[in-house]
Amino acid sequence: MSAGFLALTLALASPPAGLQKGDELTFVGTVAEAVERPNNRFRRNHDLEVRVLVLERTETKADVAVCTKLKRTEDAVSAVASAVTGSAADKSPPPAVRLDFVRVQADGSVHLLMPPGLPPFRFTASTPTVALPPLPLETFAPFEFGMFPPRPPRSAPEQPWTVAASAPNRPAETWQAKGYEFLTGERCQLLVMNQQSLDWDQPRGGQPAWHRAEAVWVSTLDGTTRKVHRVIRQREGRSAGPSAWVEVKYELKDRAGLNGQMYDRARQVIEAAYTALADAATLTPRDCELRLAKLDVQLTQCDPASPYRESLLAARRVLEAVRRGEVVPVAPATAGPLRAQWPEKGQLAPDFRAGAFRLAEHRGKPVVLVFFKPDCETTDLSLAIAEAIEKRYAGKVAVAAVVVFGDVGAGIKDRDRLRLTIPIHDGAAVAATYGIETVPRFAVIDSAGKVHWTFTGVGDETGFLLREQVDSLATPLIPPVVTDYPSRGPNKPPEP
Repeated sequence: MSAGFLALTLALASPPAGLQKGDELTFVGTVAEAVERPNNRFRRNHDLEVRVLVLERTETKADVAVCTKLKRTEDAVSAVASAVTGSAADKSPPPAVRLDFVRVQADGSVHLLMPPGLPPFRFTASTPTVALPPLPLETFAPFEFGMFPPRPPRSAPEQPWTVAASAPNRPAETWQAKGYEFLTGERCQLLVMNQQSLDWDQPRGGQPAWHRAEAVWVSTLDGTTRKVHRVIRQREGRSAGPSAWVEVKYELKDRAGLNGQMYDRARQVIEAAYTALADAATLTPRDCELRLAKLDVQLTQCDPASPYRESLLAARRVLEAVRRGEVVPVAPATAGPLRAQWPEKGQLAPDFRAGAFRLAEHRGKPVVLVFFKPDCETTDLSLAIAEAIEKRYAGKVAVAAVVVFGDVGAGIKDRDRLRLTIPIHDGAAVAATYGIETVPRFAVIDSAGKVHWTFTGVGDETGFLLREQVDSLATPLIPPVVTDYPSRGPNKPPEP
């Protein structure tokens, strides 16, 4: 999303006048996700907190740190999370925390900063930048940049204007100023955005459609955001009602100024947590142990009351998962060409070759793609589900078990140990093609080569959800009762 801190005074030619180095804005709200599909209905709710800390400020730009924290408020899917991690069910799962550095230019554009080297970081005009990541349409985002809406054009501030989407396959965003409202006694200008798939107004059978609406209230006093409300809706084919939606609401709850040691300590914690994950995808178990030891020292030195301490704890959890081989994150984006994005529902799946398997050669029949990493806690469950799907549809559906972030030989050993027969393919180059960030990943491709369904992780519900999606595209050739699953530890695979 091409964006910027709003300066509603048209003559303003710099980032918002109210923001200075050390300013900290805290936004608080909720994220709600819902799905209403046959045999697949659920609700997920999270508390959302976003902290924006201004690191540097000049006449032409503001460099800020954005810390996004999501805390689940119900346990509807905690059993799934425990199945993926292999841990016992936790009634109070830890929050998900993400840190980003953002540059807000005087023209209103916003980009992610990619500081090279080690802390302390120096943000200069030559610091590498990349575009903001596009919002996912099928689930909530782990990041939040909605407080950075684009500025109205100076030439016609009351007329609608468009902003190019950051995802190449999406239409432009249409923005419009909708007058003024008062929030907690403060005068704000309301900006409204709409973005939708081409078939949203004229739905077509068999085609998914989506619509995104966003409202942002911006203070006329200092040009910074006071409130954000976003709704993303999806519907299937000609159905009038939504089949899924995501709603995000938050508003400014606190504004403080950090200076001296308070500012220095906050920045040190932020940079330490960011650096801990900078190249996690390349770390060996021994590297993770060394980094964890350093992180533990930083935790002992961090003020227990610091709102950024949670980012260090989140970094520690991820490094522990990488060390155990449970989760393999891709390193943060780097300057240069943008990394490919995981394909969205309804989008043509990029062709790829993995060993003897080529996706384009299976056009005309559904394809199930299972991306996994060998020799980790989720491997057995992923391979068992892939094997069961291949047997269930026997030739009517192509199933590809593709090794990413690992050696194909290790994947074959895992298959043989489980006494399975599904072919294992070498997908060393596929992770970049599909923008894979974590494993395992599941994707169902329809006979026209378009993405029909995707799923991240693996748990007790994965086999059922996958079978349900494939059943909508192909008729099974064997009865649904399958009991000969291999299992490892407590993770016995569900029936696909």
